[in-house]
Amino acid sequence: MPSNSNATRVVIIAAICVFSTQFGVTVIAPLLGMWVMVPEIPHPFIVSGLIISSFALVSLALNIPGGIISDKWGRKPLIVIGLSLYAVTALLFPFSKAAYDWIFVRAVQGAGAGFFFPAITALLADITTKDERGHALSVYNMGMGLGLAVGPISGGILFAIYGIFMPFLFCAAFAFLSVMLVLLFVHEPKRKEIAKDKRGETLSLDASGKEALALCCIVVFLGMGVASVMSGLFSPFAVEDFNISEEIIGTILSVMFVAFTLLQAGFNRLMKRIGSINLSVTGLFLCICGLLILYSATHVLELFIMSVLLGAGIGAILLGTLTLASKVAGERQEGKVMGIYYTTFYASLGSIPVVCGALSDFFGAKLLFLGYAALLFVFMILVVVKRVSLLSNVK
Repeated sequence: MPSNSNATRVVIIAAICVFSTQFGVTVIAPLLGMWVMVPEIPHPFIVSGLIISSFALVSLALNIPGGIISDKWGRKPLIVIGLSLYAVTALLFPFSKAAYDWIFVRAVQGAGAGFFFPAITALLADITTKDERGHALSVYNMGMGLGLAVGPISGGILFAIYGIFMPFLFCAAFAFLSVMLVLLFVHEPKRKEIAKDKRGETLSLDASGKEALALCCIVVFLGMGVASVMSGLFSPFAVEDFNISEEIIGTILSVMFVAFTLLQAGFNRLMKRIGSINLSVTGLFLCICGLLILYSATHVLELFIMSVLLGAGIGAILLGTLTLASKVAGERQEGKVMGIYYTTFYASLGSIPVVCGALSDFFGAKLLFLGYAALLFVFMILVVVKRVSLLSNVK
């Protein structure tokens, strides 16, 4: 953790904030199958993918502008605006009467993400040194993973017991709490202090820095594709092929993100030994194994094993690529670099669910899982070959 108390407090609050956002993202995951697997919707996988993608596509358009604005005006205003949008849109979900209404509400929620994520991760880069950053980001990712884990199982259980309103009331409450914590307890350093504290410490975007940033953006694009495929397609696939309930679907998805969360501290220690690029490669390999199990699964127990492997793989990819991206940022452009990173992040969430949803409707979800595993394998080999030229510059 950072050496000073203010930075430690900010890291913990950042973890709480990202928990609230990811709870709001995944709480609807176990409900998608119920909403789209109806006679009124002839192409359920496409509609499910659009619900997930609408969030990401709006975020995609706002990430770089949001990051640049936070470089000029500060991180805190963008963080508060983003969290407030999360809170307001959560209250709109229960009033959406059709699956297509969810597409619009998710798009508005995506605007909040477009402002929030570049600003919060840039703030973490502002308050930490290069040596502290991996630990701070692992704590941040724990908050993210916990939100992703609690969201699906909470959505299934709260809906089953209390109906459609309760899951989204929880979403709004978490987001409003996060806004209050930021307003009361987050004190971001002034831009002059950041430049002084980090002088000579950060990497400029020279040729090797740009190459490293491009590599980590491609890796996170494919890695988050795994998460978006699971969020958008797993629920209707599980209903159709395994005939399991929303509670079990939510539990399987939650296990995936529990693995993501619990392994962050271990991945941070591993990253110190092998470097961020090699950790990302490890994550790609774990995702390949999980998708192959999903392709061949015949029993619910195999779905739980799959979820552990995918959660571990996504966790390794995010920690490795996010740490790499923060290290290649110049001392006054963390917001811009994080904006580029999250543009790629949300480009994946915005495009892959729709493409994979369409392919699943025509070729079947199982074949889609196999094809995505093959794509990850090919790219993993390319990264292994390419990383040799980068390891001497960026660890």
